[in-house]
Amino acid sequence: MASLMMAGFVVIVTSVMVTAQPFKATKSPTGAPPTTIPTFSTSDLSRTGIFYAGGKYVGEPGKEVMGGSAYVEVWVPRQIKHPYPIIYIHGAGQTATDWLQTPDGRPGWAYYFAKLGYVQYMVDSPARGRSPYVPDHDGNLNIRTAANLEATFTASAKKGDFPRAHLHNQFPGTGLMGDPIFDDFAKTQVQFLGGGPASQDELSRDAFVALLDMIKSPVIILSHSQGGTVGWLMADARPSQVKGIVTVEPAAPPIKSVDTAKVAYNTGRGGGGLSWGVTSSPITYDPPIKSPSELQVAVEEKPDIPGDVVPCYVQKEPARKLVNLENIPVVYLSAEGGYHREFDHCLAKWLNQAGVKTQFVRMEGAGLHGNGHEMMLEKNSDEIAKFIGGWMEKNIPQKDKANMAMPPSTIPTFSTENIARQGFLYAGGKYVGGPGKEVMGETMYTEVWVPKQQRHPYPVVFFHGNGQTGAVWRQTPDGRPGWAYYLIDHGYTVYMVDYPARGRSPYVPGVDGKLGIRTALQLEQIWTGPVPSRGDFPRMKLYTQWPSDSPKKGTMGDPVFDNFAKGQMQFVSNQAELAVPAGIALLDKIGKPVILLTHSQGGGIGFNVADERPNLIAGMVAIEPGGPQIGTVDTAKVAYTRQNSDSWGLTPMPMKYDPPFASPSDIKVHLEPSERSGDEVGCYMQDQPVHKLASYQNMHILSISAEGTYHRVFDVCIPKWLNQAGAKDDFVRLEDVGIHGNMHEMFLDRNSDEVIKFIDGWVGKNVK
Repeated sequence: MASLMMAGFVVIVTSVMVTAQPFKATKSPTGAPPTTIPTFSTSDLSRTGIFYAGGKYVGEPGKEVMGGSAYVEVWVPRQIKHPYPIIYIHGAGQTATDWLQTPDGRPGWAYYFAKLGYVQYMVDSPARGRSPYVPDHDGNLNIRTAANLEATFTASAKKGDFPRAHLHNQFPGTGLMGDPIFDDFAKTQVQFLGGGPASQDELSRDAFVALLDMIKSPVIILSHSQGGTVGWLMADARPSQVKGIVTVEPAAPPIKSVDTAKVAYNTGRGGGGLSWGVTSSPITYDPPIKSPSELQVAVEEKPDIPGDVVPCYVQKEPARKLVNLENIPVVYLSAEGGYHREFDHCLAKWLNQAGVKTQFVRMEGAGLHGNGHEMMLEKNSDEIAKFIGGWMEKNIPQKDKANMAMPPSTIPTFSTENIARQGFLYAGGKYVGGPGKEVMGETMYTEVWVPKQQRHPYPVVFFHGNGQTGAVWRQTPDGRPGWAYYLIDHGYTVYMVDYPARGRSPYVPGVDGKLGIRTALQLEQIWTGPVPSRGDFPRMKLYTQWPSDSPKKGTMGDPVFDNFAKGQMQFVSNQAELAVPAGIALLDKIGKPVILLTHSQGGGIGFNVADERPNLIAGMVAIEPGGPQIGTVDTAKVAYTRQNSDSWGLTPMPMKYDPPFASPSDIKVHLEPSERSGDEVGCYMQDQPVHKLASYQNMHILSISAEGTYHRVFDVCIPKWLNQAGAKDDFVRLEDVGIHGNMHEMFLDRNSDEVIKFIDGWVGKNVK
């Protein structure tokens, strides 16, 4: 195996040095979020959970990567009143955040339907959000500019060029760049596939059909925009399992795309519309067809309805039928002020002609005025949810018992008994790109959970490792509750981040760094199955806590490993450069001291964030932080290969020392011999007189190293450096406190609760 080195960071210029003041509590602080961070009551929920649907290994032997999986969040209401759960499928550039919260800080549709008693599943489509994208395999990535968002989604009356744009008035705020509500909306807009070996529709179809197979019971599909075609494909694949479809301005029109400014079909090759009528991918017709060219179509001479609409492509009679959709009731919502209005009626007409019982609703006809395409985020979103709820009650027969909707035991869910409120925010962020081409980037998605009983004055902020997201704190790959539940149960508010350019935080193609992803073999060798996969670090045989009893334990083919691999994300080469400013912004947003709990790559990010905001750090826990701090180590040989010329002692980003350093070359060091030769290297330490870390004087830190990890080779060195520089770092080898057999990802191990219990005990004694 190649030497395991500290993740690379890009050096940025820091502000003038400031000597840190030790943290002093004024009054009795509370860990609850400030009112500027929106959170919502979970009183209508009884259980939540996350899991991954679908997925398969791609790549040649020895270089396989898990791709095609979809992150799914499930909510179970306190009282299940309906037998069929709702599956939400978002549009292009979106994630499941669409259903959770509006950009002006109101609860999203998921809360409305939880109150009505629906079990709900919310997905991030494959290759998007918390579902991994495989670089060099999944295809090119696009992202919308702020100008495009303004014109089509948020400020159509001011910026749109389609006839009904002037009717759009429901987006909260001005809908323009610089309005805080628009900027918060822009932060939720992520990159999306622009083409590849498989289309987004095909990847999503496969993952969501797998989701249906996992749920087993019948469902209702609620789709939006790009998600509309996926809904048709799901129903086509599992017709007996879909009891109804609510579709909100789905992808359209049939056959050929429309120039919405001219209210006319586009000319030229390819057409650009839905070549199979309702999709661009094969779907079942009767009589059957093998190619969309077999569809016999004609365009109407003129529209048969008034308004700014195009005539429709329809089938020549006798029309082929979408036989697998014929028994599924559909309601199709079209907004009064949206660009979709020009062609929405054509897809509805195609569906009805093909035998699909589709109720087409022009929303103003139902008293719902002024909406655009993103209606679930607009000022009257609850009115629209009320309409949808009423339609489902009337048109989807509730023949089965309500408890049928309870997720099966194979889908893990956990009690929300001790969670009072939850929400999310985006920390930091700025527009990048030239005038007219600005894209929101460098922002960090952050989940927040608030306990029913606040027992601790300081919230816990989790910083994850490389290739991870905040999901690692929620759940283990064998389906046990993660550390976030433990801390909630013990009275901590918790914040879980997805670093900028990862997970639900947007990655800006062409601006952010190069993307990489770990192969299955790399995961096996360094984390989950080092012995069977021929890892090469000295303590690997001591790793015993991977939570599986499979014959292939910790390697490909082990169900727990495969589930773990589904959550391993792509990552950027310049992660710290993006994450440190966002982390600082998060602490500023919280506005009170926190306990920073970091892992691996998050350790270096956390050290730099704490360096900039020491007065907002009540204490730190550093779980095997990225390292070592000065030299590069070959973990197989337990030996240094070279000295890092750009290291500031803890990370390659500038840090504040007293007396100050001008550059890393000014840090004079020597190598001290190892205390445990064979397993641990010696450590580089400062020559006398020692320069102190100005922000870290008396800061209390717990550093943890596992018994069976490759990190043990160098983990002792960062704590030594910190203590020499004036911090108070308690370095703990877990086996010395009776916690045996762990690896780098100890929060996922079989004994994960023992580890967090130890951390909680340390916090109780040392963070006052």
